[in-house]
Amino acid sequence: MAKSARKTSGKSAKGRKRPTPGAKPGNPGDPKAALRESLLRLTAAGGWRDLSYAEIAKDAGVSLSEAYQAYPSKAAILTAIGRDIDARIFASLESDPLEGSAKDRLFDLLMRRFDLLNEHRAAFAALAWELPRTPGEGMALLCQLRRSLGHMLEAAGISASGLRGALRLEGLGAIYAAGLRVWFKDDSPDLAKTMAELDKRLGQVERWLDMTRRKTA
Repeated sequence: MAKSARKTSGKSAKGRKRPTPGAKPGNPGDPKAALRESLLRLTAAGGWRDLSYAEIAKDAGVSLSEAYQAYPSKAAILTAIGRDIDARIFASLESDPLEGSAKDRLFDLLMRRFDLLNEHRAAFAALAWELPRTPGEGMALLCQLRRSLGHMLEAAGISASGLRGALRLEGLGAIYAAGLRVWFKDDSPDLAKTMAELDKRLGQVERWLDMTRRKTA
């Protein structure tokens, strides 16, 4: 994805190029990668709640013993998908580093994340609908998402430590949730609607921080 395209506001998103935020792992002999792909594919096809661990292993072409050694549960596979997304985002920074203001950097990272989610939109839409109805697994994903957002803050050069870090994490979580709601309905080829929502939300936070700094200066 071109930096100039990522850094523009959502209003000028029409010229945005498709990104390459880290290549999809191509390891046909890797049971972990196979299990992650199978979970997403089967969830997209038939939902999450009625999907069994044995079905995932069978679709991935691995034995239950091998699957258990890789990931001992559906929730473990799910959280590993979140970690894999993080790894692909960070790998993309080696050839396409972040630039600009803190807002620019966060916008860039969030859009890289949405571009990766877009590869399995139907699966993530099903998960968003069904995970609240499976609280244990839903909580596992929320914990992983919180870690992911913390990593994104740190990658953008913003500390996620301490009380201020916790507040920043809550704010980024709210921005991500707002972007997610738009993304689920965003049928634009370049995710322009999602970009516009993130740009607006990040702009509001940036203005609030500026006012806070002036008052405490």
